[in-house]
Amino acid sequence: MRRFLFSKGKRTIAVSIVALLCSFWYFNLISFVPANADEDIVVQIVAHRGYSGAYPENTLSAFAGAYACGAKTVEFDVRKTKDGQLVIYHDETLEKVNGEECGIADYTYDELLNIDAGAWYDMDFISERIPTLDQTLSLLQATNMRIFCELKDIGDDPDFATEVYEKCAQYGLLDKVVFLSFNYDYLSTIKGINPEQPIMMLASFGKSTLPAQYPAEYYGVNMKTLTPKTVRAIHEAGSKVYSYAPESKGQMLSLQRLGVDGVITDYADVGAL
Repeated sequence: MRRFLFSKGKRTIAVSIVALLCSFWYFNLISFVPANADEDIVVQIVAHRGYSGAYPENTLSAFAGAYACGAKTVEFDVRKTKDGQLVIYHDETLEKVNGEECGIADYTYDELLNIDAGAWYDMDFISERIPTLDQTLSLLQATNMRIFCELKDIGDDPDFATEVYEKCAQYGLLDKVVFLSFNYDYLSTIKGINPEQPIMMLASFGKSTLPAQYPAEYYGVNMKTLTPKTVRAIHEAGSKVYSYAPESKGQMLSLQRLGVDGVITDYADVGAL
């Protein structure tokens, strides 16, 4: 019995040490701010929901701000209203902007026009509205920015992916667009329309089996779960890996050293960090 208890204690200590080492490895990989603060960030910077570090996210102001600071790529989220309008909004509910637990799908677009989408962030942006996909593409059409267009998972809607694709086609922007989603069925629909259209599979967990399970040109992986093995597997498949969402220059540099091709960040103006 004594030998058993002693062995169990040893196992407990061993597990604790492994956990500590893993935590230390993760901290250095993701959170360590490099000593060389002047090191250049050479990976592609994607303006997450526009320049959402300085403007209310997913608004025309945020997209214009991203362009003004020199961002080459902008990302935004598409949902669908009760009356079938395609609009730009991230969260499942409107709680962030007006405290309501209802979602975009519970409102018609005319009803959404009564909701201020900027005051929650700062009173300097009062009267900002939730933009339509039309308004967003019209604005971006005049820029040279690439577009990461995320289709939020709104459930079983057989027309959603096709409608978003056709809207981008209407504005002549397909050569600048990469379609993103956590819902691979949406991306498969787009590939069915145009096999050459690039897609990005989004993943909360950075498993190295992603390329085999979900073939795509791009992968967007949560930085907290990204490993060298996954980066290597994606590159060996001939695809590119982006990571979301670093909040400091140090984290961006750590991801760059990990070998990612780009970062999707709220802070499009890296020089301001």
